[in-house]
Amino acid sequence: MAYNHLGSYVRDAVVATAVVVGLYGLAFGVQFQPFQIPGYLLIVGFDMVEGVFGSAGAYYDVLFYGYLIGLGLIGAGVVHMLRARTHKSVPGWRIGVAGALVVVGVLSLLFALLVLFGSSRLDPVLITGATGLILLAVAGWLAGVFGRQDAVASE
Repeated sequence: MAYNHLGSYVRDAVVATAVVVGLYGLAFGVQFQPFQIPGYLLIVGFDMVEGVFGSAGAYYDVLFYGYLIGLGLIGAGVVHMLRARTHKSVPGWRIGVAGALVVVGVLSLLFALLVLFGSSRLDPVLITGATGLILLAVAGWLAGVFGRQDAVASE
């Protein structure tokens, strides 16, 4: 049976988008602050986009959810290319989740760099830098970057 690239990308994109929206929901639905960080980073990322392109105004909600969907599509694209290059057999849901975590992890590291070079405050740099590294490490593990090929394929 031939590998369906479009079908697997669509599946990865749906899963990644659902995870991105879920991470956003954690910012408001969970009262344990470490779990709220990724959701707040998504909000800060959109605020940065608004800073570049101008205020969303009355269309804030529509554009914000479009932004979340766009992040899911980008995340799915990144890990979809990774899957094509590594040729590892990883369950599709793991690739989608990894894609979402990659995007939020990169946003976290970019925010840490922005704060590092823009202010003298070190706490946000350490918190968001550590969050970004943890998210990227979990994404790598889910995508099968770490570990043996046969251990990943046996799931």
